[in-house]
Amino acid sequence: MAAIVGIHGAYNEFWGPHELKSQWLPALRDGLWHHGVEIADSDFDVVFYGDLFRHDPETEKPKDVEAERAAIAEFLHNYTADDLLGLLRLTEGASFFNRTIDLVAKIQDDPTFVKSVHDRVRAVVKPDTRVIVSHSMGTLVAYGAIAAHPEWNVHTLVTMGSPLGLPDTIAGLHPAPIDGKGQWPGSIKRWVNVAAVGDGATRVPKLDPLFMGSIEDRLIDNGHRAHDAEGFFNSKPVGEAVASALKSFDA
Repeated sequence: MAAIVGIHGAYNEFWGPHELKSQWLPALRDGLWHHGVEIADSDFDVVFYGDLFRHDPETEKPKDVEAERAAIAEFLHNYTADDLLGLLRLTEGASFFNRTIDLVAKIQDDPTFVKSVHDRVRAVVKPDTRVIVSHSMGTLVAYGAIAAHPEWNVHTLVTMGSPLGLPDTIAGLHPAPIDGKGQWPGSIKRWVNVAAVGDGATRVPKLDPLFMGSIEDRLIDNGHRAHDAEGFFNSKPVGEAVASALKSFDA
């Protein structure tokens, strides 16, 4: 059972849990290295749900895909021009853009999809899991799953490159915001949000003013790979958050 659980975001439907772990674990170890902490392979696991989002051209009907595109249009109606340009720059074209919005719309508006994803989270998060580290659209998954399970022993939530600050994202969260502010998720004790300079996914880098409770907003530099998960995992702020959560075992 893993003390540290990672949750991916968009663009991972063509990968798998073993491939992601092989990329993320060395980066996480480098982040922890800054703080003199070492972990075993078994201390880290990945929630993978990309296969649930991968289209199957042998079974899906064209009209179903068109209906999904209509849902995307509805989802985007409140986005500003700057928001849309930021997403387009991040996704490098219409195909990636559609995939991004497909995933966001499903996470927020498709109960069947959400249940399937949360089932994946529940299968990995165990009583000894102390920290959940989520990236990009995976921060929506982490937020919803933790909020739905206040009985979990998870001490710390880390969100990296998160779009949780976007107005439509907050409005669609479960549980619903109160007086325009997002609720504190579940029974976690600490929430660390890490944004990167120039990351197009993070149009609103500071989450603390937008949610109840106290969120620690940190800013890092990932260079030209602003949104890459590995750059977040190996950063000092993420390493500190994970290291401190592991020490909470003994608290």
